[in-house]
Amino acid sequence: MNEEQIGTGTRRDIESPWALAWRRFRKNRLALFGGILLSLFILVAIFAPYLAPYEPNRTNVLVRQQGPSEDYLLGTDDLGRCILSRTMFGARISLSVGVVAVSISMFIGLLAGSISGYSGGIIDTIIMRIADVFLSFPFLILAITASAVLGPSIFNIMIIIGVLSWPGPARILRAEFLKLKNVDFVQAASALGAKHLRIIMLHMLPNAIPPLLVSATLGVASAILLEAGLSFLGLGVPPPDPSWGNMLNRARQLHFLSNMPWMWVPPGIAIFLAVLSINFLGDGLRDALDPRQE
Repeated sequence: MNEEQIGTGTRRDIESPWALAWRRFRKNRLALFGGILLSLFILVAIFAPYLAPYEPNRTNVLVRQQGPSEDYLLGTDDLGRCILSRTMFGARISLSVGVVAVSISMFIGLLAGSISGYSGGIIDTIIMRIADVFLSFPFLILAITASAVLGPSIFNIMIIIGVLSWPGPARILRAEFLKLKNVDFVQAASALGAKHLRIIMLHMLPNAIPPLLVSATLGVASAILLEAGLSFLGLGVPPPDPSWGNMLNRARQLHFLSNMPWMWVPPGIAIFLAVLSINFLGDGLRDALDPRQE
């Protein structure tokens, strides 16, 4: 073996798992594209007050139902509001719903999954049967029912999606904990008298993060789609605050669909690109964090 091969082998042997994952991730062009596109959406959402040409809720009946023009690049809606501005501000709400809802579901799933996988026995059975009850009902029907009972609100949508989505992360974490319980370093920590919480937090949970990270990434895309669907049905973010879903709701009449495509095409494309970028990113993370990858 020559010096170059020895150097390469040594470098790979000492490379951290996260560095290896980043090196794999960089080779995935679709994942890089998804990450860049998602970053652009996040920047637009953060700086929407500075990038938007008009206030999103400002009405002007003199320019209502106007097509794309120099003053209104994406046209105006039936109340004379700027479609471009509302699409930019809609990114703030749609992405916020996705991130906050997934954070709630991950927190609940982390608690339930770690307790279930580590404890086993009757506790594991009870938690998993509760998860099965949640999974036995159609998700969208539950979300529509809960939204109708609680009322349309951005905070209600975040809570509904988060609370109904916890079984997925919980089952993933439980499966990881069941595997990690029999690993040597966990058995050694237990034999040395380490407390259960210390074993979970320092030895098991860090090694179970990669699949949870992938699940969280893909969960954001699902939450954005669900928020858009509920808002389209009038059960999501209430007007006049713009979200991509209620912008589509505003344009669902046949007159708008056929004669004013600028009212529904921009938010529809925004949803498509945001979900596509997140899915590309999630697939890239899954491949990068897979230890079986070369």
